[in-house]
Amino acid sequence: MKVRFAEIPAEGLALEIHDQAWFPDHDITRSGPVCVRVHLLQKGEDRVLLSGEMAIPLALDCDRCLREFSKTITHSFRLDLELADSDTMEPVEHGCSVAEMDMLYLQKPEIDLFRILSQQVFLLMPTKKICSEECKGLCPQCGTNRNEKTCRCQAEVKSSPFGVLAGLKR
Repeated sequence: MKVRFAEIPAEGLALEIHDQAWFPDHDITRSGPVCVRVHLLQKGEDRVLLSGEMAIPLALDCDRCLREFSKTITHSFRLDLELADSDTMEPVEHGCSVAEMDMLYLQKPEIDLFRILSQQVFLLMPTKKICSEECKGLCPQCGTNRNEKTCRCQAEVKSSPFGVLAGLKR
């Protein structure tokens, strides 16, 4: 879905997106429909403020016990979209300020909402996917899921090269 700067009225443009075609299903598994609301507000001829919220029901695999679980992730975002002049698009070494971190430079006065939403999904994905804080994970010796049953494996005590320092502390 593309929106041209000229199509955005002075009071802004609010959209509720029900089309799921933009979602990166080939990389991320969802467990239901995604709910997205965006608001576009023009700030001058060559700048648009994009804000929005999304709720994404995901089907994830727990990193501790490997079981599949569902989790709905909600995310609010705000981006400054600016039409770049030819000098801005030239690659130059530049340190970004905090204000520039949420700025996108566009080559033409057109916003590709589906592309931006897809990028936001990848940015909000959790790095560690845990089904619950109480998840005990798998036994490192026999592979039993410790959430379902207890195994008889002994915890392996490894000698640490820093164990000598513990004796000095006493």
